[in-house]
Amino acid sequence: MKKNFYWSALGCGLAAVVLMGCENTEEVTPGMMDQINDNVIDGNCYAINFEEYTADNPEALPFIDHVATPFGPVRVKNTHRSEGGVYSDVNVARVYDTVKPTGDDAHDLGRATKLGKILIANQFTQQEIANNPDGTYDPSGTGNGIRIAGPNDNAWGATIELDFREVEGAVTLQSIDVVDIDATPLENKSYVRLMLTGGGTVDFPLATNEEEGSVQTVDLKGTKNVEKLIVVLDGDANVGSGGIDNILFCTEAATPTPPATGGCTRTQGYWKTHADSNNQKKYDNTWDAYYSKPFFMSGYTYFSILPQSPKGSAYIVLAHQYVAATLNVAAGAGMSGEALEAYNKATELFNKYKPSQVTKHEKALREQFTSLATTLDKYNNGVIGPGHCD
Repeated sequence: MKKNFYWSALGCGLAAVVLMGCENTEEVTPGMMDQINDNVIDGNCYAINFEEYTADNPEALPFIDHVATPFGPVRVKNTHRSEGGVYSDVNVARVYDTVKPTGDDAHDLGRATKLGKILIANQFTQQEIANNPDGTYDPSGTGNGIRIAGPNDNAWGATIELDFREVEGAVTLQSIDVVDIDATPLENKSYVRLMLTGGGTVDFPLATNEEEGSVQTVDLKGTKNVEKLIVVLDGDANVGSGGIDNILFCTEAATPTPPATGGCTRTQGYWKTHADSNNQKKYDNTWDAYYSKPFFMSGYTYFSILPQSPKGSAYIVLAHQYVAATLNVAAGAGMSGEALEAYNKATELFNKYKPSQVTKHEKALREQFTSLATTLDKYNNGVIGPGHCD
């Protein structure tokens, strides 16, 4: 449902931006990987939409401190202001389900159902909920208590902060959806701020709306070199609430050039059997940076794709050799000429295709994958390149 929005927001002007690689993310569960990879757009762009967080009971929706992306983690810290006007430094970033509204937000956030999951600054902290899991509050004074355990956006002002500094490469911000900036009470001091490399800032004011639960898509003008995105929810009085979704960003990173000579190479079999950090006698710590790293758009990590049987999949065959080559270079092996050309071409293909797209019916594409796998197999076995490790 959201992909149509992504492509519309992306437009054709981004086709010239070149993706050059991915960065480590914090470990994510296998169930989250499909959703994370589905959010990749045109190779080097990504839409943060929080749909990877699921719960049958919305009270189980998590507080979060980061969002995993194939390009590295985006750190998240939301803070809120108390009814008395004092800001807390406690992170209250939480996922909210507009389809299953909780708290006292059915009349506003609960109307933005087309967005699904969004990010809010929660009214109650994680510790406050843990201390009183069955507690209730009565904001309307009607005697109808609302459970504090459910996600509920803070009503008295908040900041929502996304930190992109761990994403590989320069980050460009395209757009963001902001939910429920009210005209009554007046939240006219709400805005989006982009903090740039070098200390500059760019601000985008948010429009106020009489309609509850209104959604505005803010065009961030393709602002480059963004380190942080901050949404301030504020007004003339002690007010400010709402949420965000569909944060569309792109990354442009330079491909590191491996040394042309030196070192030695090992086969995929070596790397597969030296990945267990619990076996210190055999473990090769080159895996430290790659074990949990998503392998492009495959739904696997660099480690978990190695045990996969190819079963005729040219994608998996090339992936095995590519992982081994990547680890060899990371361990200090030189790469040049035919091997480097094959490695760079394989990188382009993995940035463009998922395993399901490399089928037996796509003969020319399969031949590209298998030809590159043959070259990288020669490199990993020491037939070309610096030679195999003794």
